[in-house]
Formats: sequence, C-alpha cells, structure tokens
Amino acid sequence: MLTIDQIIIYMEHEIAHKRLEGRREELRHIQYAAGVLMHAADNAGDKENARRFRLVAAQAANVREEMEG
Repeated sequence: MLTIDQIIIYMEHEIAHKRLEGRREELRHIQYAAGVLMHAADNAGDKENARRFRLVAAQAANVREEMEG
C-alpha cells in the first residue's frame, strides 16, 4: 500500500527532476496535486499531513518562480 511518506518523497523527487529539466508546467501540476492532497488531509482533520503537503506545494511554486526569474 502506498503511504503518504512515499507520495511526498515521490513529489519532492519529481520537483528536483523538473527543475533540472526546466519543465515549469509540470511543476505547476505537482503544485496543484499537492494542494488537492493538502485540502483532503485538512478536511479529514489530519493537520500534520496537510502541513506537509502545503510545504510540497510551496516548494514546487518556489522552484517555478526561481525558473521564471
């Protein structure tokens, strides 16, 4: 069974790869997916995992901004 830890590790790994490949649009997709998962966790009352997904979404957004500048 896939765990939240594995999902977050995968997303962080993908962020690093997309940064190297210069794929801003795919970073936006990762940011969106992390945001959806953040809202799902928050809705379930899981504040800790909501925070973790919020950090992943912010990481993807920051990398996108870094690439644009």
